[in-house]
Amino acid sequence: MGKDIEIGKYDLTKHFDSKILNILMDPEQRKLKNKYLAVAFWDLSGFSDLCNNLVDEPFAISELLELYFQEANDIIHRYDGIIDKFIGDGVMAYFGYSANEKQEIALQAINAALDLREKFKEIKEIWSDKLVTKEIHLDDVTLICGIHIGNVLFGLLETKSRNQITLVGSNVNFANRLEGIAETNQIIVSKEIIDLVGNKYNFDTITHDIYSYGKTEVFNIKDKKAN
Repeated sequence: MGKDIEIGKYDLTKHFDSKILNILMDPEQRKLKNKYLAVAFWDLSGFSDLCNNLVDEPFAISELLELYFQEANDIIHRYDGIIDKFIGDGVMAYFGYSANEKQEIALQAINAALDLREKFKEIKEIWSDKLVTKEIHLDDVTLICGIHIGNVLFGLLETKSRNQITLVGSNVNFANRLEGIAETNQIIVSKEIIDLVGNKYNFDTITHDIYSYGKTEVFNIKDKKAN
């Protein structure tokens, strides 16, 4: 198995994160285990309406997604994150696989989210100027994000027909819920994140009624505090 993976390594990394390939090749790393990770979900708010407006320009939509996913890949890796999957116009990633310090893990996730949010603004400008033939307004198309941190079950999940390195558990579900309540350009994080690194960022406190969690205090990260 290891030899076959090594032969096709370049092609395989085009289909899933290169760090996951390294985990797959190591029997110890791919065993199911509890890991303390920051889990982040991104989504494009307003993307469905954009697709409806450009229904006759599918290649333009494809170009936007390619630009966005490439930048997501580069920025997440810059902060030592691992991409679990692309989900439609969304991204699921996690941070801290190789780190032990909780604050460092939280910082990696938030800084990646801040960088990607700024980069997406540039992507929209480049894309609308060069790739779209009709006049459209992109103010309503924004990148939203939810981030939570905690213990998850991580490793190789196997079935008869398909295997996948991934992470599961209530903390993964809660991160997904946070992305689901995020609004225009928001990066919504949990109290666990704020308790670790809240002194380094400007943020708003919001109370949301989150499905299956009830009224919950969450936090919208605005930017880094000046040093």
